[in-house]
Amino acid sequence: MPKMPKTAGAGAPIRIESPLVIMFQDDAKNVVTHIHPPKDWTHAHYGLLICDLARHVARALKVDEAKIWEWVDKERDKPTTDIKKPS
Repeated sequence: MPKMPKTAGAGAPIRIESPLVIMFQDDAKNVVTHIHPPKDWTHAHYGLLICDLARHVARALKVDEAKIWEWVDKERDKPTTDIKKPS
């Protein structure tokens, strides 16, 4: 199982030089995603990253993690958007 990198301490300045994922909403309200995997990363690393993101979202929004996974499962079963420009 791949290991995730350690993060900087709380309050430490962070300079983002090699983002793993960039997501934003464009002017048309579409979510744009750019994936920038390091050369030694595989799908397994991104699977771990997705799990970390779900946990962070649950904590930030103060909801049970199961609520996040419920929506992930719904989206996986029936996607609401298409991938228009693969990264």
